[in-house]
Amino acid sequence: MNIVIADDHSLFVEGLKNLIESRGYRVVGIAQNGLEAFALAKEMKPDVILLDIFMPICDGLEATMLINTNFPDIKIVILTSSESEQDVFDAIKYGACGYFIKSFMSDRLFELLEALERHETPVSPGIAGRILKEFGENGDCGEAGRATLELTRRQCEVLTLVSKGFVYKEIAQNLGISERTVKYHIQSAIDKLHLQNRAQLISYASKNGLLD
Repeated sequence: MNIVIADDHSLFVEGLKNLIESRGYRVVGIAQNGLEAFALAKEMKPDVILLDIFMPICDGLEATMLINTNFPDIKIVILTSSESEQDVFDAIKYGACGYFIKSFMSDRLFELLEALERHETPVSPGIAGRILKEFGENGDCGEAGRATLELTRRQCEVLTLVSKGFVYKEIAQNLGISERTVKYHIQSAIDKLHLQNRAQLISYASKNGLLD
């Protein structure tokens, strides 16, 4: 997996780079602002970009929107000190596939990267509830607000665990099913309700009383 780090704090970046590379991942570029991150996205075509929100010239939220619009295959993960609910909401809305706080333990970083390799969309457990709350308050569920189809019992069980921040592997173990089945239930629910992503799915399920 090729990774770009975008953060203007040199000591943090150096430590993060060493930590990532010690586990066999490749850091192919470092950016100090959002415009540099966009340039590296265009040049290096990394698998993942770890973006801080607070950067000069072009912040992480602007960069997320810019990169996702032009390079939708690149996974963007916000890695920041901000626990602002509005920042969480905006990051997911602009195309970030994950949101993590810098203070989490290093083993969680590698759970994050492994989840991305499995095409999951990881979010810190405490942040998952905030995403649900923000999308619910803003009613940003696309066509789902007009949908009449209901999710199956198993889909609701899966969504309940997703909303609590569990990754697919943990959900599979909890429910006694395979990770492939977990992914199927998530994607099936998204397709059924004509949604765009998992955050919108959780919001729809919450607003309609489908979470246990």
